[in-house]
This record gives sequence, C-alpha cells and structure tokens, in this order.
Amino acid sequence: MTMFLTPIVLTVSFWASLIYPVGSCHIPDDIVAARAPGDIIIGGLFPVHRLVENLTHRTQPGPLHCSGFDPSIFLHVQAMIYTIEQINNSTFLPGITLGYEIYDSCSDVIAAIQATERFLSKFNSSDSRIEVHCNYTNYNPNVKAVVGGLYSEISIVVARLLNLYLIPQISYGSSAETLSDKTKFASFFRTVPNDNHQTNGIAQLMEHLNWKRVAAIASDDAYGRAGLKSFASHAARLNICVDFHELIPIFKDEYQNAKINATAEMIVKLNAQVIIAFVRSSEIIKLFTTLIQRNISKIWIASDIWSNSVQVASIKDIEKIGTILGFTFKGGTIPNFKDYFKKLQFYPSDSNKIIKESISFINRRNAKPSCKNSNSQGNKYPKYYQIVEMFKEPSIYGVYLAIKAIAYALQKMFNCTQENCNQNFNFPPWQLLNELKNVKFKTEDGQFEFDSSGDFSNGYNIIKWKMENDSIQFVNVGTYNVMKQIINFSRDLEVQISNCPQTCRPGHKKTVSTKRLCCFECNPCPAGFYSEKNNSNECLECSEDYWSKAGSTKCQHKSVEFLQWKQALSVVLILFVILAVLIICVILILFTKYWRTPAVKAAGGWMCYIMLFSLVLGLISVVFFLGKPFDYTCKIRQPLFGISFTLCVSCILVKSFRIILAFTFNPNTHKKLKYLYKPVPVIIVTTGIQVVICSMWLSLKAPKPVRNRNLPQMILLLCDEGSYVAFVAMLGYIAFLAFVCFILAFKGRKAPEMFNEAKFITFSMLVYLIVWVSFGATYVNVGANNKYYPVIEAIAILASIYSILCCHFIPTCYVVYFKKESNVESNYLTHAREHFKQKGQFVCPVTNIKRHSGQPVSLIQVMTDPEFECQVNQQFNETNQNKNCQNQTLDTTCLRKRHKSV
Repeated sequence: MTMFLTPIVLTVSFWASLIYPVGSCHIPDDIVAARAPGDIIIGGLFPVHRLVENLTHRTQPGPLHCSGFDPSIFLHVQAMIYTIEQINNSTFLPGITLGYEIYDSCSDVIAAIQATERFLSKFNSSDSRIEVHCNYTNYNPNVKAVVGGLYSEISIVVARLLNLYLIPQISYGSSAETLSDKTKFASFFRTVPNDNHQTNGIAQLMEHLNWKRVAAIASDDAYGRAGLKSFASHAARLNICVDFHELIPIFKDEYQNAKINATAEMIVKLNAQVIIAFVRSSEIIKLFTTLIQRNISKIWIASDIWSNSVQVASIKDIEKIGTILGFTFKGGTIPNFKDYFKKLQFYPSDSNKIIKESISFINRRNAKPSCKNSNSQGNKYPKYYQIVEMFKEPSIYGVYLAIKAIAYALQKMFNCTQENCNQNFNFPPWQLLNELKNVKFKTEDGQFEFDSSGDFSNGYNIIKWKMENDSIQFVNVGTYNVMKQIINFSRDLEVQISNCPQTCRPGHKKTVSTKRLCCFECNPCPAGFYSEKNNSNECLECSEDYWSKAGSTKCQHKSVEFLQWKQALSVVLILFVILAVLIICVILILFTKYWRTPAVKAAGGWMCYIMLFSLVLGLISVVFFLGKPFDYTCKIRQPLFGISFTLCVSCILVKSFRIILAFTFNPNTHKKLKYLYKPVPVIIVTTGIQVVICSMWLSLKAPKPVRNRNLPQMILLLCDEGSYVAFVAMLGYIAFLAFVCFILAFKGRKAPEMFNEAKFITFSMLVYLIVWVSFGATYVNVGANNKYYPVIEAIAILASIYSILCCHFIPTCYVVYFKKESNVESNYLTHAREHFKQKGQFVCPVTNIKRHSGQPVSLIQVMTDPEFECQVNQQFNETNQNKNCQNQTLDTTCLRKRHKSV
C-alpha cells in the first residue's frame, strides 16, 4: 500500500484538515462534511456518494449510511474550495474571509434535507439550533448562500426550504424547467440553462438529421418526467414521432431491476433506431449492461445528466451499445485549477472516509488506462492531475461560476474597494439575494449574468462518444445556441439512418402509417393544397385567389368569371328584351290610334299606358342582370323590377276590381264596391308600399358586388343581395298582389265574352305565380356558386312580362286590328244585354242619354254610372216589370247609362 501511494503526487491532507464534525452534534462519516471558518459561510451540497443504503428497510430516523463514491463530485467539491481560497487570497473582498460548510447529499432527498437543516441553524449559535419565528425578515442563519445540488429532484426540495428564509441557492447542474418559476422558487439560481432549452435543442437535432422516429426513456423523478414531457411537446411541434417512452425508477430495489429488464425488452423490439435518454448515470449503466449482453445497438441521445459520464463510458464493451451523441452544458476552464492539484500532496495515514474513497478509486483506475489519456510513459500508476483532465465536466465550471457570483454580490453589497469593505456580517440572506439578481462579471466566453428566471443560458455543446485506444473520448461536434435556437456542427457526425423505405415526392405529404408505428405513407395533397419539397410533413393551402389540383406542386391563379355580354345566353336574353320592347311600341301605336274604340277602353283605357311604362322599366332591369356587376347595377336592378312590376300589378288589381263591380247585381253589394272603387289612390298606395320596402332595403343593407371564392378554380363576380329578408319581402309583396288579382278575376270569370278580361287576368296571374315559385326553388338549389344564377331571375322577369303582354294587350290588339267590325259600341252592348237576360236580369231602356264631348259610351261606363241605375229587383213581379217597360225599345242607351266606366 505504501508503494502504491508513493508515486501519487496529489495530496488530500488539505482535505483532512478541513473535514471534521460541524457544530456540537456528531455527524456520521457517510454524511461527509467539509468546513472552513470564515466571516461569511457559504454552504455546499454535493452528491459525493450515489445512494443511501437500506432506505426501504429504514424503521427509525437514525444515521444515514451512504455508498457508491463518485470521484467526479470530489472534483466539484475541490472546485468550490479552490475558488473560495483564491478569493480569500486576493484583494477581491479585502478584510473579509469566506468560509464554507459542505455536505454530501448522497444523491438522495433525505440526506439533502438533513444537510439543509444545518444550513438553517442560527448564526453564532453554539448548539446549531434552528429557531422558529413568526417573521423571518431579520432571521440570520449561519449560512448566507448555498451552492448545489446537482440533481433537480434534490434542488427542488432544498429550494422549497430555503425559499422560506430567502436564502440564495445556486445550482451547478439542476436543469428542471420548473425551477425557473420564481413564484415557487424565488431564491433559486443556476449556472446552467433550464431543460426546456435542452429538449428543444434535441428536437432540433432530430429535425436537422431528419430522424422522425425516436424512443425516449427517463428517470422517474422531477428531472426525467419534466424532460420527457418537454421533449414530447417539442417533438410533436416538429412532427417527430415518439415510438416508445418509459420511466425508470431511481430507487435501487427489485422493482427497479424488473423495470430496467422490461425496458430492455421493449428496446429490443423497437423499430425506432434513435433513443433519447433523460436518465441518471446509475440507471443508464444498468440498462446499458443489460443491452450489451443482448447485443443491441442503437443511436443514443444523452441528456446533460450523463452525456459525459466517465462511469458510463467505463462500461465494458460500451462501444457495442451503438452511437452516442450528447448535450452538455457549455463549460470553461477554471484558472490555475490544474496547477492547484499538481502541488497538493496527501499521506497514507489520512483516515477520513472521503480520502480513503479517493485512494481506492485511484487503485481501481490503475488496473485500466485513463478514459481520456492512456499512460504512454508506461507508468503503472496515473498521476492525479491526469484524473482532472479526464473529469472536465461543465458542472465543475458551474461551481466556479456560482462562487464567483456570490463573491461579486458580496462585493457590491459591502461597497468594497481595493482596500476595504463595510464589514457588517450579521445580515439576513435576502439582502444578498437582491444583489445576486443583478450581478454581472466577465468570463472567458463573455459576460455572466442571471436572466429574469435566475438561469444562466449560455448554451450547449453537442458531443459524440468516440472510441480511441480502447477508451472513450468526448468529441465536440457542434453547439446549440439557446437564444437563436440554432444548431451548428463543426464536423460531420457520420451517422445515417433510414426512417422509412420511401421518399415522398413534391405534391405529396407524409402521414403516419397505419401499419408501421412512427413510419409514414405518402398521400397526394388534396385539391386546393400543394407541397414543393420532398418529404413534406404537411400540404400548404393555396391562397384565396389561387387553386390547385390534387397532388400539385404549386398553385394557379383562379379565373375571374361573370355573365358576359358576348355569351350566347346573354345575347338570347337581350334579343327577348328587344323583342318585348318592339311589341310594346306596336301596342302603344295601336292603342293610341284606336283610343276611342270600346276594345281599348275595355282593356283599361289610360291605365294601359301606365302598365306599358312599368313593363318597359322591368325590361330595363333585366339588362342590369347581365355583364360585370358594379355597385350601381347591384343596387338598381332589384328595386327597379320590384317597383315597376308592382305598379303593373296594381293596375291589373284595379281592372279586376272593376269587373267585379260591373257585374255585381246585388244593389247593396254594388253600392259598397262602388264606394271602394278609387283607381288612382289604390295604385298609389299599393305601389307606395313597395317603394317603402325597397327604400328600407337600400338604406339598411343594400345589395353590393362581391367576389365569390367558394368555387375551386374560379372567382365569381356576383351581386350579394344584402338583406335576403328584404329580397323575399319585395317578391312576396308582388306575389300577394298577384294572388289578390287572381282571386278577384276568378270571381268575375263569367262576365260576357266580349268583356271577359277576367279570364286573361286569371291566366296571367297564375303564370306569374308559377314562374316565381319555380324561380324560388331553383334559386335556393343553385345558390350563389354559379355564374348563371342571375339569369334565373332575368328569365323569371321576362316570363312575367311576356305573360302580361300576351294576356292583357295582344288579344285587344288583335280585336282592334283584325276584328274592326266587332269593335263597335252596339256590338258590346248587345252582348251585355244577352248576358243579363241569361242571368234573369233586365235593364230598363232610357231614351234620352247625354253624351259627354261626343265620345262613345261603353258597357262598363253604363254599368258604373250612378245616375242611370235601372237594375230591377228580382223580388218585383215579372208582370210589373213588363208593364213598366211596355212600349219602350230596349235600345243600347239603357245599357250605356248603367255601365259608365271610370
């Protein structure tokens, strides 16, 4: 043993002088405590051992026994001690000596809580007691700040305790995202980024390397669960499929072993070649050992917790596990730290447990060359500074940054100069906390400062495990910038895998295969979507003015469509409009020429001109349904048709009412109807109602031109009717008047043949109702997604106009022009007299009839003249009727007096 220790240059005697029980209570050797006195004490919490023994069999709160010495953590402890000594030996804090109390958390929460209780003991208390207060504002614990711990599971519990007193805590390795929540952990800081950056970086790495199928495993603790959840969210955002995920317990027992074996079985069956591992070193060692025995090779992505673990790298046949890439915190070099170890010596007589464990570790390392450097000199025993080279972990540099941050905060709080500081050491920790939030200082890579969440987000290195000379080397292959979220590679990774057996061409997208989990199938983009690149995860939608066929790689402009003037259907409609106008002109000529004839007067007389004028306006409205829609055409066409046709139907309503009045024989009914017969007011009122409807339509929600983009390949220029309620009200009102005309005309259908306009009115109104009911059904079914939908209403308007012309005017024109011999007054009166006889009615002859202005008098004039009523009541005796009318000629004069027209 003496021969073994002689070549070792490093000393741990310094360590032995520092390690002794703290306070008045006894501290077991397993909870290693290193202490140095000082004006201001800084606490340290390090997992020097990997576990607490027999936790599951613990029955009383006795001493804790730890095992599994971790030499890398020994270097973390030395980094803290070295940095504090360097500050004490400088003029950085003149007149102030920093001390420390360092405890072993044994990688377990229980041991960490026990250590934290000692941090909370009162300042200058001989019995290391913790006092209970209602208000801790002025509470002054022995330790002013705590450095640690390494694992997030431990830091979360410790931070909860320290947060009550607002004692600053700076972790050098805990990266759980929840620790950035200042509402829960107001006094927590760390010298590493939070895990959200790391998981996002891993997902970015998967995306960069086009690895779309991965598996994920994690320790069943706060760090592992949060990391797994965070990575899953980032992976989903980048369309990376997590084929399998599992949690591994952190307690060393039979259940953990069974879970690791089950996880190994799942990995054997996995299709995914890439596995993300947020697992502690102790658990990953067990899993890798099992997989190496099964000869399973995968691509592993290591999180920061084990990415540069020498213990994992020292596993036998580790190279058989496959390719290992890892994310590590960006580190740095502690000035003169290497020389510090070269100058130290220790002695075999040192009996402290941690020194014994260190010597034992050196003995074990002698059996195998160093992981980083083989002993090219042939020396059987490695020098201890070579171990320092092997353990260049970024978290060691994090310890150095944590002590420096505390020192800078103290310097500002004490207003230190190069000569002295304000020496008031009896201060509550929250004062130091406020200074830490704003601390800034220069490092070799830039400036150090905590962000608003208490994190130092300096980024990550991406490393690759490479076997050289029978040892693993951690080779930097790239970096991840957490601020820009960009991965940069300094060398080729030389890692290629095939996610799926095919490549999706442009015009297609990848969809999850129903046959192979996390693999994909290529499906063509649907119509209206496109993709330009290979292996597109989704199809992009064309903008509203573009379209595409299914499976397209780009979009095309939609054509702009409307009912143009030059189209055949438009030409046909215009020809019908012109024809109707010509017919109206002919009718006007004939009616004007034969104005005095009974046929023209029976057709309506002066109302015929109003009707023809309204029909012309209706024909003009048809024109506005054709061509490109403009704002004024959309606003004019519907009201123009509605008002003009209402005017026409109002005149027909008056005519229908006049027929009922002329051939009503009951004196009382006749008198009432005659009182209601006011042609001009009726026309004005009925048309005025439609004017009000259209005016409200235009003022509240008028029609306007729109671009209908609902069709896949074209944009339709159409008129939006604005308020469809008003549109229906306009048409419904005309339909109501037409229905009233139909009822009145139907009642007067038995008038004399030569006066039988009622039949034509009945037919024309029936045609109108049928046309517009058909229009409504067609309009609803076709809708606004057809450029020919305005034609439907134009055809309905033309059909209505032609029905009026054919039923009301053309028969009269035929009589006027071709039946001139029957277009005489006596002929009309004779037909009327025969009609009355057939109905059992008698008309008294009148021998002296006064003509007005020499104009002929029609039957209707006679029937409506109140001065010449001679209808004989059917209750008179037929004999008396014959006597009263004896020796009088039944000439046409009596009929003329009875049927005076309006």
